[in-house]
Amino acid sequence: NIWNGRSHCCQTKLGFRKVATNRWEFCNDMFRKGEKELLCEIRRRKAWSNKQQPVAPTQSTPQEFDEDQRSSSTSSSSGFSTLIDENKRLKKENGVLNSELLSMKKKCKELLDLVAKYAHSEKEEEDERPKLFGVRLEVPGEREMKRKRAEIRESASILLSQSCK
Repeated sequence: NIWNGRSHCCQTKLGFRKVATNRWEFCNDMFRKGEKELLCEIRRRKAWSNKQQPVAPTQSTPQEFDEDQRSSSTSSSSGFSTLIDENKRLKKENGVLNSELLSMKKKCKELLDLVAKYAHSEKEEEDERPKLFGVRLEVPGEREMKRKRAEIRESASILLSQSCK
């Protein structure tokens, strides 16, 4: 996991906090829903540091240097394999999310088609009112129904214009 060990201080420094075993969440007093003007006030936190005493450079023997190199290369290769595993996991998760997104887009399109079909059938229904001497008769409650139909058509046209992108 990329969010482990050494990077813990980086996560807290950037304003993240752990909310579950494998989940982090951004947390900052200036990060509030609907208050965009506060976002520019967000600052990185100072890193925690134990004041380290300056250490005089010491001579290391070639054997110590080789051991340091080996341990460094082992830790960097394990870090690299951890990153590769994380990358594979994220790609898999991305694939799942993409398929869910496609499914939602399809459902959204089906819903919009249904709304458009309903709005169209309402228009046809209006023409089926009874006539007397060639003049359409006013049916009780017709004005209220017309108003509701107009609202539905308006909502449908807004939905269609903003269709799932």
